[in-house]
Amino acid sequence: MSRTVPGSRFVDLRALAALRDLELAARTVVDGFMLGAHVSHRSGAGLEFSQFRSYQPGDDLRRVDWKLYARSDRFFIRESESETSLTLRIVLDATASMAHQEAAGTTFDYARFLVASLALLAERQGDAVGLCALNDGSIEVIRPARHHQHFHRLLHQLEQLAPEGAWPEWRRVETALSSDSTRGVVVIISDFHQRGDEIRSAAQRLAAARHDVLVLHLTNRSELEFPWQGAVTFEEAETGRRMELDASQARSGYLQRLEESQRKLARDLEAEGIGYARIATDEPLDGALRRFLTARSRGA
Repeated sequence: MSRTVPGSRFVDLRALAALRDLELAARTVVDGFMLGAHVSHRSGAGLEFSQFRSYQPGDDLRRVDWKLYARSDRFFIRESESETSLTLRIVLDATASMAHQEAAGTTFDYARFLVASLALLAERQGDAVGLCALNDGSIEVIRPARHHQHFHRLLHQLEQLAPEGAWPEWRRVETALSSDSTRGVVVIISDFHQRGDEIRSAAQRLAAARHDVLVLHLTNRSELEFPWQGAVTFEEAETGRRMELDASQARSGYLQRLEESQRKLARDLEAEGIGYARIATDEPLDGALRRFLTARSRGA
């Protein structure tokens, strides 16, 4: 049984990791999220918790939900799946830097649980969901679909993935994502450790193709706090480049540059109409889901 943080209904990542079962972990996260979810009356957004919209003059009265009217004394139209469902594509950074280890697990562990939870949430809402896991060694693609067997296939693929290499060139990303022309929501999950500007550029190109793009930027606690002291050798995971420095002296400048670069990243993405959320990998997963849907609703 999973445990929760004392005084909170949020799910603990270490407890989820101990389950070693992505579907059970995803259900635990989504159920935890659902406890705090509020019903939304926005129409046409399958990842939000609404299958109804308010009655508008001219609507077919046969589509009025009379049971809901009896409870609320208000008229609501029950929308069909085609009106409310969407296509969700999850782009997962599967590069070497995602193997970074913290106390609760790796960045990639957190990312996989987040992917599984989003996929389960989409599956429960009747939305099509697909996965594209990226590095320059291989690109694993599962095309969007909306049946339960497909969800299990996606989980099986997640369990087989291991982070390695670097982010691939745009041409390969474009080919992997352009097999069908259906527009929808594209969620990019990445630690944004990049050689140049390739991940941000990919997000902007997808937005230019008229997808609704949201970036979930995963950061770890050591990255945010830089806890090292004295002489330290750092190695870049994706290039092998090493740097020796006095961590005590470098800490202040590093934290300032980190905050500036992440603010710039958020500004640049939001200027292109791309949603952005920074998530620490020690943050409870259902809290991260809530922030995801909040960002979705603001961008809708």
